[in-house]
Amino acid sequence: MKKKLALAAGFLTAVALCAIDFPPISAPPSMFQAHRERFLAKLPPDSIAILRSAPTRLMSNDTDYPYRQSSDFYYLTGFDDPDTVAILRPGATDGKKFILFVQGHDQRREAFEGKRPGPEGAMSRYGADAAFTVDEFSKSLLRFDPATRSMSGYLAGVDKIYLFDGGDTEWGGKFRDEMERFRRFGAGPATTVDARDIIHELRLVKDADEVALLKRAAQISARGHILAMRAAAPGKYEFEVQEALDGYCFANGVRRMAYPSIVGSGPNSVFLHWEKNDRQMKDGEVVLNDSGAEYDLYATDITRTYPVNGKFSAEQRAIYETVLAAQKAAMALVKPGLHHDEIEKTCARIQTEGLIRLGLLSGEAEGLIRQNVHRKFTLHGVSHWVGLDVHDAGRNQDASGASRTLEPGMVFTIEPGIYVAADTPNVDKKWWNIGVRIEDTVLVTKDGYDCLSCDAPREIADVEAAVRKK
Repeated sequence: MKKKLALAAGFLTAVALCAIDFPPISAPPSMFQAHRERFLAKLPPDSIAILRSAPTRLMSNDTDYPYRQSSDFYYLTGFDDPDTVAILRPGATDGKKFILFVQGHDQRREAFEGKRPGPEGAMSRYGADAAFTVDEFSKSLLRFDPATRSMSGYLAGVDKIYLFDGGDTEWGGKFRDEMERFRRFGAGPATTVDARDIIHELRLVKDADEVALLKRAAQISARGHILAMRAAAPGKYEFEVQEALDGYCFANGVRRMAYPSIVGSGPNSVFLHWEKNDRQMKDGEVVLNDSGAEYDLYATDITRTYPVNGKFSAEQRAIYETVLAAQKAAMALVKPGLHHDEIEKTCARIQTEGLIRLGLLSGEAEGLIRQNVHRKFTLHGVSHWVGLDVHDAGRNQDASGASRTLEPGMVFTIEPGIYVAADTPNVDKKWWNIGVRIEDTVLVTKDGYDCLSCDAPREIADVEAAVRKK
């Protein structure tokens, strides 16, 4: 009963705090058209790309998870419905470079799910040059006339298919079997390759429209983090902190969080992906909150750590200062031309030096890092790409195997952290159950960087003040 009452109180608090501060924005159709044009420019003229939407996924019995489109499919089409196939034709001579095969109208299903775009909506709203119902897809690919030995259809004259099955492995298997059948009859494209190699390279550098959506996701999430700080107090539950943040995000146009919100207090603060969020917080503990919204499918990733009672202890402060110093030093380096792995190296050096000063490690920093001894407390890498996925597409190395050189439009996290679990050997218990991570989403600009999420307080005085401001 106590937990239920706390849950109800937390919900009411979240609702009361959830002002609508950000007017809605959305990706313009021109953004997806530009993405398609960039993709098509990478394909040889005698090729074709065939892309499948993400399937629906069963949650339990007859209930599906809320639908989430494949990021790669969405990047090129903007189309957010399942059971859809897109064809992209770089060498089209009939003007039909972008073709969509979509669900047709079904009066019974639409009574449950709402009106479908249908082929007409695929053209008028999503810019398809031609559109048909999805049941017409297979028969449109290749037709062979034995009498004249001629072929027609979208695969006629095509040498290579760039394929992506959207995670629908059953559909992908059937499609590949069909291509193999064509080849046995001496027809159809000779090779099939993975379209994602090209798409993921394109997704690595964001355009202005994408940056606007990423900024909005970060702005809303950062404001939510402030409200989450205000919701923290001894005796409250982790889920009350989560509700304050998630509720604010949903009130400001967010359809889903970019990942399950992580709110870990005390002993849970040292777990990297704690998701139960069910513990009652106690006086004298820190709470680590890793939460970020998804806005029009574009993600952000933010972590803040703060004292449950509004005042860091000496040990909590010391670890926090070390982590913040590492993040600031790494962030200050960001500019075009920097190798991405310099962020990791800088954070490792500063955090290791800090751990030595605090007596948690002993030795020389360079040697400890070389032997990965610092990983005893730092545990994870400190940067990943952000975009349509919170851990976004794009390799960390270039074609030569060297670390990526940063370019304007790249977006990634900087997220150093130190975690001291209870019963850690040879560590004084005054350090136990202190987990600190500070994470922000950063955009590379032509002159340096823009921290998209730094509206969420990071400085110790600001963090403590936010927690105390109820």
